[in-house]
Amino acid sequence: MIMVRLSIAAFMLAAPAVLAEEAARETNCDDGADDDGDSVVDCGDADCKDAPRCQKDGKPENTAERCSDWIDNDDDGVLDCDDAECQRLPTCQGSWKGPVDGDGGGGGGGGDGGNAPSGSRFAPEAEQADSNDGVGFVGVRFGVVASVLQELDINNTKNPNDWALTPDTRINLLQLRAFGALPLLEDSFFLINLRGERSPRLTFAMFQVPLGHGHYVNVNTGGGSLANALIVSAAKQPLLEPAYYMFGAFEQGNGAAVEVHGPIVPGMLRYRTFAGGGAGFSTGNIGGRRFTFDNFNYTYTLGAQVQWAALGYYNRFDSLFLYKPAQPTLGLTLGAKYDQRQQERYPALHASTTFKMGIFELAAEDYFKTELNFGAIQNAYNVMGGVLIVPEWLFFAADFGQFWTSEFGELRRATGGLVQVSDPPGNLETELRRQRAETQARAALHFYFWRNNGVLSARYAARFLDPPRVGPDQDREELFVSHTLWLSTQFRF
Repeated sequence: MIMVRLSIAAFMLAAPAVLAEEAARETNCDDGADDDGDSVVDCGDADCKDAPRCQKDGKPENTAERCSDWIDNDDDGVLDCDDAECQRLPTCQGSWKGPVDGDGGGGGGGGDGGNAPSGSRFAPEAEQADSNDGVGFVGVRFGVVASVLQELDINNTKNPNDWALTPDTRINLLQLRAFGALPLLEDSFFLINLRGERSPRLTFAMFQVPLGHGHYVNVNTGGGSLANALIVSAAKQPLLEPAYYMFGAFEQGNGAAVEVHGPIVPGMLRYRTFAGGGAGFSTGNIGGRRFTFDNFNYTYTLGAQVQWAALGYYNRFDSLFLYKPAQPTLGLTLGAKYDQRQQERYPALHASTTFKMGIFELAAEDYFKTELNFGAIQNAYNVMGGVLIVPEWLFFAADFGQFWTSEFGELRRATGGLVQVSDPPGNLETELRRQRAETQARAALHFYFWRNNGVLSARYAARFLDPPRVGPDQDREELFVSHTLWLSTQFRF
């Protein structure tokens, strides 16, 4: 009993000290220091939310200081380097700052990592103890996208006259990202992405370093492509997933790719060239291979692309979600490539455009190729429109598109025999098996229930697919039809 009383007494004596420690706060919201030791600085700390310096003023995010102050100055729902206005500045193109001793603390100027929102940074002093070279992690940021899905699908896949109803509930997406600057290399950047869907996998990695005068070299997985929907974050897909018919016949997940890009006319016109090799198991998968069956081609790609910001600021990785009215923007991309897959070779052309103004947006994309091995001609297009019904609350988006493929040998007939092609193999394999004409229409309504980080979505999709070219259903006359309803809750940080 005496020991119990002594323990209680000791706890009561220690309690004020514990409470005092727990009550530590950011005491100065303008000194560039982490006063309370919670790894976030100044306006990035929740303690500073009411500080006069940390209030939104409604003015543009257009300077290095305003793009690294942890404040959504223009109140458009995106912070610092996540804001399109900031992405044109060197501050937000990846930049390592800080002394060589590894102390990456301090207010702004830390590149994309130096203005991370609250809770998304390593504490540099904690990592310093584990660093062998005295550099440690500086301004590393983290991103998370998670989604819970209730699905209801009605289709006639098994029997054209028998409609099957299939419900399903699942966590359909978990995306984890780490991104920031490379220590001791100014204007550098890296990103590592892991996704857990059918199976957890490291899907994308990217390392970018400057060549000077705004030009960069970029080494990555899966980026040897003209379209970008397969490597863009799931948080940027207003229809909750890409229109896969736009990419299945045209893109492959390269095991490794190298890009060089930079300005032609600063702020208006950019170029991009790329080369990639190896076939990943899925887009960008690291270490995976898909050399199966009787594949006879080494897989590689070579291509180039130009990006024109005709109005406002435009980047091909911009999100198509609207949270607040957008500044007028018109952007266009045009590119070409030569691709060799396991069973086919083809040149391809790609074009896309995005227009935003206020509460409206419109995006369109087209992909065309002539397949050289067996002479097929293929084209796919997608048109997407969106309207912000209630800013910060309700956003509606819809798209429509088709994939069309000719019969094998059409290229030979179209050129009068100038292009010699082979007969298709008796057993179609890999991507050739899945190249079937398709029409798809989708519509989604999004409710922002917690800023733009929490989104409740309802999506309807109708898909009409031709019978396969080979297999037991090749003589089927009826289309494969599915109607799918998704109810999804998504969290994005």
